[in-house]
Amino acid sequence: MDDFNYKKYIAEGRLLKEAVDAPKAIILAGAPGAGKGYILKGLDLGGLKVMNIDSIFVDMLKQANVSLDLKNATPEERSIQAKSMSDANKQFKGNIVDIIAGKESFILDGTAASVKNTVKLKDELEEAGYEVFMLYVYTDLERSLRQNQDRFEKSDGEDRSLPPAIVLRTWNSVTKNYEPYKNLFGNNFVSVANTLEDEKLSDLEAIVDKYLTPFRPTNTKPKDDKAKARSAKAKAQLDSELNALLADGGVKDIIDTSVSKEEAQSKIKAFING
Repeated sequence: MDDFNYKKYIAEGRLLKEAVDAPKAIILAGAPGAGKGYILKGLDLGGLKVMNIDSIFVDMLKQANVSLDLKNATPEERSIQAKSMSDANKQFKGNIVDIIAGKESFILDGTAASVKNTVKLKDELEEAGYEVFMLYVYTDLERSLRQNQDRFEKSDGEDRSLPPAIVLRTWNSVTKNYEPYKNLFGNNFVSVANTLEDEKLSDLEAIVDKYLTPFRPTNTKPKDDKAKARSAKAKAQLDSELNALLADGGVKDIIDTSVSKEEAQSKIKAFING
């Protein structure tokens, strides 16, 4: 009878345990106002810790005695907001580093507006032994802008409303990222569409007039000719991308391949327990 290979058995057993016990990370992707929090509340995510930079950012603004109605901010308030966001980012990154070092499973509740940063994060998590999943939440541009616009008032001043121009740019980035993320995460990807049920605007000019024009920043620093040219070029590119996404069929694939909350729950549960 062959000798039993205890070392091999122990090694294989350890690898199996490590695979079963591998920490999990779920990255949320979605524009401001997409309803990521609403979707999360409807899912059983096994008690995973939810990490969100907004909680740090909002606390810093409150400590600085700055209104969370960021869409109506003064130049001085915008300056404080920018510094607060920079400080919040540093603290948040430190918190994420601590969680990864402790091999804790967690949910990263953000926008995932940057493919480059998301790819880097995914690579770092996997190198640290994590299994990584993405929950993508899509919503219409108008719903994103409407939800953001109403957030401050509906929360009685306890939650922030971002400048709508930031929401517009973020929605564009996140929506363009759908296919890259679907390809990047493969089977560890699921999308949910949280769209308007009533009639919505699809004309970019009408959307801008309704949601951006009333909140255009005032008393801004004048731009030189080079800065004006860069701004005009960036705006033209953004408008072109937005018009393509707002056109018939522009986001049809996202909506058609999205699933119900129940289906998303089933896939996420399988990931967490796998």
